[in-house]
Amino acid sequence: MKHLFIVLVSLVQVVFASTIHCDKCGLKVQENIGFEKGVKDLKVDVPGKTITVVFNPSKTDTLKLKKAINKLGYEAEVIDYKVVK
Repeated sequence: MKHLFIVLVSLVQVVFASTIHCDKCGLKVQENIGFEKGVKDLKVDVPGKTITVVFNPSKTDTLKLKKAINKLGYEAEVIDYKVVK
């Protein structure tokens, strides 16, 4: 008999490389992506051109977050992805 194990992931962290280039861009991302469904934490590093999002994978996913960033006018490519909790 085979056993099936289901692992429930409560939080995931994804880091996007982005085309943000100024503090105003960073603020725009913070004011919008922070309110996306499932987002628990958000850090925007303008000098490093990265956006770090901690989210609940049962509410959203990386593709939806990427599309939300794109909708604001910025490119976003995943450079890191990990389960944090």
